[in-house]
Amino acid sequence: MAEPFLSARGLTRRYPGVLALDGAGIDIFPGEVIGLVCKNGAGKSTLIRILAGAEHPDAGTVTVGGVPLPASYGPHDAHRYGLAFMHQELGNVPAMSVAENVALGSRFPRRLGLVDWRGLSRRVRAVLDRLELAIDTGAMVGDLTAVQQRMVMIARALYHDARVLVLDEPSTSLSDTEIDHLHRIVRGLRAEGRSVVYVSHRLREIVEITDRIVVMQDGRVTLARPTAGIGEAEIVAAIAGTGDAPPADPAATAAAVARGPVILRVAGLGRAGVVGPVSFDLHAGEILGIAGLVGSRRSELVRLIFGADHATAGTVSVDGRTVRLRTPRDAVRAGIVLLPEDRRHQGLVLGMSLRENVTLPSLARHRTAGLPVVRRASEARTTAALVEALRIRTPGIEQEVRRLSGGNQQKVVLAKWLTRDARVMIFDEPTQGVDVHAKAEIFALIRETVAGGRGAIVISSDFAELVSLAHRVIVLREGTVAGHLAGDEIGEAAIVRLTYAA
Repeated sequence: MAEPFLSARGLTRRYPGVLALDGAGIDIFPGEVIGLVCKNGAGKSTLIRILAGAEHPDAGTVTVGGVPLPASYGPHDAHRYGLAFMHQELGNVPAMSVAENVALGSRFPRRLGLVDWRGLSRRVRAVLDRLELAIDTGAMVGDLTAVQQRMVMIARALYHDARVLVLDEPSTSLSDTEIDHLHRIVRGLRAEGRSVVYVSHRLREIVEITDRIVVMQDGRVTLARPTAGIGEAEIVAAIAGTGDAPPADPAATAAAVARGPVILRVAGLGRAGVVGPVSFDLHAGEILGIAGLVGSRRSELVRLIFGADHATAGTVSVDGRTVRLRTPRDAVRAGIVLLPEDRRHQGLVLGMSLRENVTLPSLARHRTAGLPVVRRASEARTTAALVEALRIRTPGIEQEVRRLSGGNQQKVVLAKWLTRDARVMIFDEPTQGVDVHAKAEIFALIRETVAGGRGAIVISSDFAELVSLAHRVIVLREGTVAGHLAGDEIGEAAIVRLTYAA
């Protein structure tokens, strides 16, 4: 049997409160296409970052061509080892030409001590022709379409004679014709003896283009099989795995039956080329989950609802009244608030005290009548009451929020919006970076929030969380609704099935 060109063994990577990789391993053989599939948070991105040199494992080894990667291995060394990476985020320099971008990272050909631009253009043209790309080598990359820019990144890999190419969601937003072209390129790379790691949420695409399928779950490789011997149902089951979210609350399930009137109506909401159109209702007393992979535009959707981005189509109504959302201030006034994914930079002022953060959205309530002076005693009473109600662990209300744990910081973000009597609470990854105990507490607080007549929208990359928390789930894929699940329909396998489209 042939030896693998790249072999990773026992890779472990820990972050605060998170075990991202737990002894993961993968072999990549010459001339094969591997389909790498998993849920968000399963360890795929961490594995790719380690192979690319952007991260270093806490334990484990990676060998390329039988040679272990050195401790100093970094992103700039990858091409010397025959590795190339096309991440979801385009990695080109917009203000440089196609030729310059393709040759980026290598020494440009020279003549009489100067860059030989004609020679560079000829070399790049030869690579572009292999990829059937009719692009002017002198064109600025920033003027190209997203599809063409992705192809420029593949051309760069071939220019550097990469032996392994990792393509992370390369077919996102491509038409069927463009996907067919991409697949021809991948098959051509395989025929040349190169290897491709193909990451995609489209199971039919994975089955059609790959030789072997690798599934990750909880930081480990749980399945590695030839594609020809595995069906889509088995792949879905392997991806779904098991979660560690707190169990469903029977009271929360009962509340779904007795949900109140519609308090939020989203009708045909969208932003051209990004999201939509998306439509749904949210009822009083209801928790609506939004699921999807990274790149499904979940956060972009709720930013439209919150007025942080401008919608180009559709309407948002609160309690039957259409509201115009030009800014987040408009949304807050209408009763919609957002607890963002990046709480440290978008949800809190880290250098301010707990008291100052909690009362920031409602300072008018704590001012002396007719004077722009905040009453410290009034702020203290409100903050102390919320600290007790939300069980925020802090030495005192004057503690800087930067010194609180992640779970308590999340509670502070919730506390500040509770001072606004909002009708709709949007939680974007509310348990990200918190421990299991804090996660259970945050779940309980979300349930208590909607029990008071509010409605909640919860985005989570952990499908198990949505199964245990949500009354209904919307699954997004590339900015559009792939399906709705309610009641007994909600399960990890069902969410995965909608997420990983055929």
